[in-house]
Amino acid sequence: MTPKTYSLQHTLPRLPIPSLKESCAIYLHSLKPLLTPEQLAQTEKNVSDFLKSDLSRSLQQRLIDIDQASPNNWLEDNFWLRKAYLEWRDPLMVNSNWYMLGRDDVNHPQDLLVNNGVRPSGHFTYYQLHRAAHMIYRGLEYKEKLDVEEIPVDMIKGKPQCMWQHSRIFGITRIPLHHCDTLVQEDLSTCRHIIILVRDQVYQLPVYKKQANDTWERLSPQEIEEQLLAIVSHVLQLEQPQAPIGVLTSWDRDNWAIARNHLLALDPQNQETARIIESSLFAIGLDDNSHGADTGSWTKTAFCGHQGLGNGHNRWYDKSLTFVFESNGKCFLSGEHSPCDALLVSYAWDHMLDAPCPLPFNTNIVQPIPQRQQQNVHHLTWRTDAFIAQCLKDAQVAADATAAFSDSCTCYFDTFGTDWVKKTGKVPPDAFFQMVLQLAYYRLHKKVVATYETGSTRKYLRGRTDTIRTCSVESKAFVEGWCNTELDIKDKYDLLVKATATHRKYTQIASEGHACDRHLMVLRLLNSDHQMRNPATGKLESVPMHAMFQDPIFQKSQTWILSTSGLQAGIRLMGTGFGAAAVDGYGINYMAAPMLVKFGIECKNVPETVTAQKFSDTIRQTLLDMKDVCEQINNRPNEKQQAKI
Repeated sequence: MTPKTYSLQHTLPRLPIPSLKESCAIYLHSLKPLLTPEQLAQTEKNVSDFLKSDLSRSLQQRLIDIDQASPNNWLEDNFWLRKAYLEWRDPLMVNSNWYMLGRDDVNHPQDLLVNNGVRPSGHFTYYQLHRAAHMIYRGLEYKEKLDVEEIPVDMIKGKPQCMWQHSRIFGITRIPLHHCDTLVQEDLSTCRHIIILVRDQVYQLPVYKKQANDTWERLSPQEIEEQLLAIVSHVLQLEQPQAPIGVLTSWDRDNWAIARNHLLALDPQNQETARIIESSLFAIGLDDNSHGADTGSWTKTAFCGHQGLGNGHNRWYDKSLTFVFESNGKCFLSGEHSPCDALLVSYAWDHMLDAPCPLPFNTNIVQPIPQRQQQNVHHLTWRTDAFIAQCLKDAQVAADATAAFSDSCTCYFDTFGTDWVKKTGKVPPDAFFQMVLQLAYYRLHKKVVATYETGSTRKYLRGRTDTIRTCSVESKAFVEGWCNTELDIKDKYDLLVKATATHRKYTQIASEGHACDRHLMVLRLLNSDHQMRNPATGKLESVPMHAMFQDPIFQKSQTWILSTSGLQAGIRLMGTGFGAAAVDGYGINYMAAPMLVKFGIECKNVPETVTAQKFSDTIRQTLLDMKDVCEQINNRPNEKQQAKI
């Protein structure tokens, strides 16, 4: 019998606290490819002093006590959510929210995709509503499977993975507050509505109807489609639209917190509107626009909002999930990062994309139905004033600046995938693609840099991630060797094998919960408010920050010029991406399937970076070059075969 979704949670071990010695050793070793001998010697001295100090032991014991008092684990319960996400004050748009592009339907009307899928603004299509209704129905189906715990437990090598994040997918919203945001989640057993975003207007759509026996039944796809048509008809005939309040969610968090506070204090109606939005299961964006199907245009829409109305428009970036359907029928998902990691959401999105839309299709432009058939439409309203009007102007300026600063695209590579890497490359696939990114960056910038890869710690209760530090002594030797024209292909391949073996080892360390970054981050945070007793005076004194944490190298080693993450194979996903972690860096999310690899790339328009498209082109060429070397080495006849010849 298949175990229920959350039935094995009680069997999961707690996230371990690494020892001081192992974290410092991993940290120092990871610095070797990045530092000069002189810099490394000074850093080694700082680390040695820290390890020998009473302070390090005191901080470690304090962390052990925190862990013992934590219901789940020391990291997630106390530090990670707040420090990694909720205290971050930059706009969610581009910087934090991620996207996943959905594949076209197997019977997608081709007449909607001509001219690169671009369609004039101002028109909705019946097919757009038809597909949206179908996928809303599928999304609710997945939510109900979670309710009754029918989603299988993820297993790796026979061991269950933590499923807690599945409970953080639906009905959750990030709320802007002064200095630090918070998350609110509706009781999923009583939450029965979604919100529809259309031309910056917000509508409440109940998606369940009460039965005679007091049970609740999901609306059929046809019923959902009828409601969407009524909503679109309402907005097409709307004479006095509401202010585009959603644009404020694209603003930096402190300004949005102030604007939201003022808005809700202005009128109880605003409080009720916000409550309906924030308690909804998820959001649906219907765009009367299609900016283009090329990867640069499509990812710009996915990152930055309705490109006909403007950057930041027709979105509610605080919602955990916003599924967007363009007028050409193409779709994508925009996700708020803090409640859970994108991998868990990708399973729900994959389920929604799996079943084709039922025929027949109508690709015509939507004509509004009579107003008498719009009786059940619930248009959410706001009361605004001059302060909010000015906030909207300022938020628009900021959204335009955020969008102009961002450059993105997706690289589709279909010459080979993970099957070839395992069979011919004969190295671990994820490590192989990480080395591709290392070599592509080195070819463009002639240096190696601190590199982050997401490492899952879901084998532990409430585990999320830790850092796989991809840049290593071996990866540096690999990229330098591959760019050395005097090195033969056997030596180059050997460097690849060594670099991937090192990466695989570090991946295993991270998945076991023994990577250094989360541990050292928390020790630094504890150091910032730590007290110890002065043995000379007998008084308690605040302890200064240790030199190890004040060393510029400590911050530099955690400034992820390359911020990367691998997702599932994503057969039905046409790309996924997130923003660069550093202004002069790149954010790269990739999905490696047996015969296809997709890289989502984002960077900033600064002199220190190349364009996303140039990085994409370099990745493509690097993949082909590495393929050529691997095939020359591993497709050669061995000695026995040569003897027969």
